[in-house]
Amino acid sequence: MDMEPGSPLANAVKAARSAALRGNVLGVDLAYAKAAKISPVVTYDHCSTLLTLGALGRAAQRCDEYLAQFDDTALRVLRAQIRSSTTDHGGATQEVRELRRRKLTELEQAKLARVAALAAADRYDYPTAESELDAAERHFRRAGRSEFVEDVGKDRLLLDVRRTTHVPRLETPTPFTPAEFLRRSAALRRDVRYEEALALMTRAATSYQVEPALRFAVLYELTVLLVLTRQAGAARKLFPLLVSAAGPEVISKLPDATRTLRLERRLDHVRRLVTNGELLKAKGMLGEGNSALWHLTAAEIAHAEDRFDEAAHHFHEAATRSTHAELRALALRKLGDACADAGEEDEAARYWRESRSVERGAADQQNAPKLRMLRATPDERDGRVLAAVRRVDREGRGALPGLVVAVEAAKSSQVLTEPRHLPRFTDLKAATRWLARTRRHLPRDQVVWMMHATPDQLHHVIVGRGVTHLTTDVHISDLTETVRRLKAWKPKHEPTVLGALLVELTAMIGLEDVVEALPPHVTRIAVVAGDLLADVPFAGLPVLGPHRFLGLSHALSVLPCLSALPPLRRRARTQRGDGTVVFREVAELERTLGEHRFHHVRLDAHGGSNRLSPEQSWLQFGDERVSAEALGHMDFSACGTVVLGACESGFVRAAVKAGAGAVVAARWATEEEPAREVLGAFDRFLARLPRDQALQHALREVGDRHPAEWACWSVYGDAGVQTTAGPLRRRLRKNGEPVPLETRPKVFLSFAGKDRAHAEQLRAELEERNVNAYLDETEVPPGGAGSAAVGEELATSDYYVLLWSANTARREWATEEWTAAVNLEVTRRRAFLFIVRLDEEPLPPLLAPRKHIDLVDAADRLVAIWRTDRKSELPVFPQPVAPEPHGPTTAISVRSHDLGVTHVVMAPLHVTGAELYETVFDALRLPTEQATFDGSVGMRFSYELFQQNESIPTDQSTVELSSDLVDIAVRVEPTGARDGFSDEGLDVDQQRMLLVAAFRHLLP
Repeated sequence: MDMEPGSPLANAVKAARSAALRGNVLGVDLAYAKAAKISPVVTYDHCSTLLTLGALGRAAQRCDEYLAQFDDTALRVLRAQIRSSTTDHGGATQEVRELRRRKLTELEQAKLARVAALAAADRYDYPTAESELDAAERHFRRAGRSEFVEDVGKDRLLLDVRRTTHVPRLETPTPFTPAEFLRRSAALRRDVRYEEALALMTRAATSYQVEPALRFAVLYELTVLLVLTRQAGAARKLFPLLVSAAGPEVISKLPDATRTLRLERRLDHVRRLVTNGELLKAKGMLGEGNSALWHLTAAEIAHAEDRFDEAAHHFHEAATRSTHAELRALALRKLGDACADAGEEDEAARYWRESRSVERGAADQQNAPKLRMLRATPDERDGRVLAAVRRVDREGRGALPGLVVAVEAAKSSQVLTEPRHLPRFTDLKAATRWLARTRRHLPRDQVVWMMHATPDQLHHVIVGRGVTHLTTDVHISDLTETVRRLKAWKPKHEPTVLGALLVELTAMIGLEDVVEALPPHVTRIAVVAGDLLADVPFAGLPVLGPHRFLGLSHALSVLPCLSALPPLRRRARTQRGDGTVVFREVAELERTLGEHRFHHVRLDAHGGSNRLSPEQSWLQFGDERVSAEALGHMDFSACGTVVLGACESGFVRAAVKAGAGAVVAARWATEEEPAREVLGAFDRFLARLPRDQALQHALREVGDRHPAEWACWSVYGDAGVQTTAGPLRRRLRKNGEPVPLETRPKVFLSFAGKDRAHAEQLRAELEERNVNAYLDETEVPPGGAGSAAVGEELATSDYYVLLWSANTARREWATEEWTAAVNLEVTRRRAFLFIVRLDEEPLPPLLAPRKHIDLVDAADRLVAIWRTDRKSELPVFPQPVAPEPHGPTTAISVRSHDLGVTHVVMAPLHVTGAELYETVFDALRLPTEQATFDGSVGMRFSYELFQQNESIPTDQSTVELSSDLVDIAVRVEPTGARDGFSDEGLDVDQQRMLLVAAFRHLLP
């Protein structure tokens, strides 16, 4: 507002602002009234200043006067705000309806949205209130007025208080804002510490300027505390203020003073000493008594001294004698804690449930509908976790398995098709055995990160070769609010908002401490979050280090619970394979799934959500829709990896429940280009890496972009490998080396362009026989842009078929191509090159002596040769070392997909796991390590035997061989004296030299 200095208008405005700084309402009103007679431009400042100073009546009067003289949109928006502040929500709502018909600025829309939200909350229409507050925050940001976003946060606090949202305990010694005072007071009231709460609220009401949005909440809390401490006279003095703010019905909803506790200052002080750990002093002051509060205090002392039976007795007496709901709920909850600490889990669960029921009833009966405050007390699941934590504090690391079981019991098991059979968390021996079975096959470089949020803390349990427990102090309401805003973010919103939320969430959950607690060799994390944290994109959480984000520094996967690890792993082992298919039609999807041919499936569809009924969310295939419920009834039992582009978690659950081993899905819809890059890279890396590492490497390829474009992707379920190739063969794939025979043979068809019809015919016949045929129809000379791709396809094929004709002879690069095939045949020491003659064109001299096969029966001949080569799926050889039997023996076939061979080994007829490992080890002369000639670098080998995809333990238990076929997996670990050495430091020639030197005696 431009004003000429020294003018009457400028002087009047200056006087008004000076009066405002002094808090002089009358001076402000008179000065601005004088200025308004000179120019109406100051009318808005006049009314808004009066509102800021809390003079609501005078502000409303002046606003009506000015609007009677002229119509001004900004002034009418201000009048709606004034009516809302005076709790005239009906008038404010009418004002909002009329104003929204006008063309408003972003700032005016934001202010009206706040007014509409408070009005909706007054009608108990909480979804509308939440939606309006979201709109207000959005408009404030668009208007560039982010300083008002804090006011929206205060509105949310009031909304939470009104709709019975949990109010957490505050551990901050000194609150600094009225909102913090309110939350601290609610936490003290939950623990029946009324005197402390009253002192706190008295200080808040007398020492702080309370915002209009929180005045009623502060006033109501203060009145309730006065009633609870039997100061009814002081409470009655506040009744008129309550009535003017919320109507006369609020008085009838106050607690009944005749049912409240008698004020026992001494016991209150003793309980404070117990809280501070001064037990000797507390015991000396306890004295004798028989009231409910005395028994509660005595029980807290006994519990703190680990006298659980005595504590349980006093807690029971307190709960029985008290007619006061809050004290009874507290006594029952702590009685459950005492029973749990004494090892009586069933009794503890019963008391926790009863306490929760009393809490709900007290919240409904004692408080006004606008302030129904259900305290954030631990529920039954929290009770188990907290009891397990206390035992860890008492007994040390030996009690950690019980904590793992307690956290596991709090997780959902909906996707499991079999019961979990969890032991009691109080039975440490059973818990230890269960944990050992569950994590038995957990890779050395992987841990399971479990989380559970209690009202005051977030508990982290890291399960690997050992167990680590750490906690992060965070209030569940703060965590809930941040996650809510994270879920509300959409890809159309500003990416920086998502980035800020992820930074905020990283600090809240204590991610830095978790990463520091990981063992140094761990590179893979299976996250078990569930409940509150289920929707967090952990891949986008920032971390220290060169990769900057958790999903780039570690390979992540998501599990619903720890118990899902073994069954999903067993399931996925039967679903391994390299056959990949993309579905774009529903009919094609249902038909092909029933054939059980493909193990890697991608659903090329868009997702739609139904928030009211998630199971009815849908996938859009062209013009057809498939609901999540219908997807769950399809047969995914052959699919090890299902890739979904839809972002609804309901589809993930449906696919896993329908039999899929793992699902790769996005939490939100991304741009087409980064999604295509991520999924393309994932398919490429999946041929040689486990699923979680394949996704990690895929995300790294786009990791220079904002996390909004890639952090949505996650692997749900089993994080293991998809391919049938073992660790050694995947290493060869990584280096581009020839791959041993696959379960589904691959045939390289070489032909001239004019003979395409014959090639297509042969490919169709091969595909009918489940043979993968590659058509080399690229007219690219050696050294051209496509030569490398053709060479890779040739090297990874099982057979090379040359369709020879006069057209082929004229191909300039044909000679070099079949010459490479001849060299591969010599290297592999088995039949590799086959010739199909299409006419009488003479063969080159090197090929002339070879027999050719007819095009008519070429497909059948190739399949027969394949079966002959494979026998037990791989070439079979006798064991390198002659057997020396000591008693009855039996022949077993030891198959290695890593080496591409099977060896017949003579083993004892009755054998234990340890004896079987020793027999195979000695018979095959398996190496344990191989080093270069100077010993500076090398490889260390370890082995694991499997029978029907189940690992054979290396203990003294007898092995029941259900068949004569045993699989052996070879695991490779680099060794070397150089700091930071890894297998990435070995070049291809070094790795080939070491592997051939180690296993030359086993190769054909």
